[in-house]
Amino acid sequence: MGVVQKAVNYFMRREIRTIEDYCYQLTAEMAYKRFAIEIGIDLIANAMSKVEFKTYERQKSKRNSLYYRLNVAPNKKENATEFRKKLIRRLIYYNEVLIVTPSESSDEIFIADGWNRNESAIRYDTFTNVTIGNMSLDRRFSEEDVIYITLADTNIRQLIDSFYASYGKLIASAMNIYKRSNARRYILEGDLFRPQDGTNQKQINDMMTSQFKTFMEADNAGAVFQLQTGNKLNDISDSSRPNSRDIKSLIDDIYELAAIAFHIPKNLFKGDMSGLAEQVDAFLMFCILPLAELIQDAFNSTVYSELEYLRGDYVRADTTMIRVTSFKELVEANDVAIRSMQSTPNEARVKTGADRSDDPRADELYMTKNYMESNVKGGDVNDNDNENISSS
Repeated sequence: MGVVQKAVNYFMRREIRTIEDYCYQLTAEMAYKRFAIEIGIDLIANAMSKVEFKTYERQKSKRNSLYYRLNVAPNKKENATEFRKKLIRRLIYYNEVLIVTPSESSDEIFIADGWNRNESAIRYDTFTNVTIGNMSLDRRFSEEDVIYITLADTNIRQLIDSFYASYGKLIASAMNIYKRSNARRYILEGDLFRPQDGTNQKQINDMMTSQFKTFMEADNAGAVFQLQTGNKLNDISDSSRPNSRDIKSLIDDIYELAAIAFHIPKNLFKGDMSGLAEQVDAFLMFCILPLAELIQDAFNSTVYSELEYLRGDYVRADTTMIRVTSFKELVEANDVAIRSMQSTPNEARVKTGADRSDDPRADELYMTKNYMESNVKGGDVNDNDNENISSS
């Protein structure tokens, strides 16, 4: 450091800080907001990974190429779980997602990383300069040939950013007050007027820096300070020290705001497992189901024409596997579903995690007589009323 810079530092009393110092401080101040957003993304993405997108042809479930792309491997680089998590992240961070098929000869689907959208009032929008990773696609996409999804009219993440722009200052201020209030303060009494030669000045510097630094550092389990003769050290630290609860309350406000923005129950968002079943039900109703339907409708409106959809060709998001239930609850529910013709035995076995049966009867629908409309009058009921009626 030059003489001029030393003089400037001395008179201006300013500390020189590097860019890395400012970046570290910025990272620390933004960590709470980023952590809250990441919690919301992770919860939603994990739940969406359990959704099964079923494909139907003529109103009958059929596993075709689209089913494979939506539930197994959208493309050769990603599996379905990775694809969905990336989709959710882009929806929340950028409020929009563009899904394209790079080649007309392939049915692979990719999430675009960048594009230019040319909007039109009455015609299909077009997308140009579409990029996937470091690859740029040299073609123009029409809106009818892509899956374009927008989450909301207003970007949720930007709302959280705007709130945190002012609220983050409160957190930073509370942390500074906490650190200043808990700092140790001492007065050193003694004869400090000594000849300003090199040896004496070095001794004073050693005492005021090296020795005091070791003595004052909180990381040291124990420390001894050698106080010179004629000197006295007086502790004037504030005895009424604040705790960190005020800071935690401010941070909790950030998490609660993010939970409200994402429609996630606050207790579930913060990891509180009390009343978990009710929280999960609310999470599914207000967050996951609308999101699954948004993706489902986007594929239906693009992949299928009006005629195809009306005749029974469509995609349906099955969210029944998101909520974890006990085996006993599944068996009881499946028993009712089978005897009321809501599902076949094989469909019920799949829901409980069992393999499908090869018995052809397991693919038939059954209904017990107590679910059927009966024309039998008062004393004509026989002993076979509980007999199952099957229909293929």
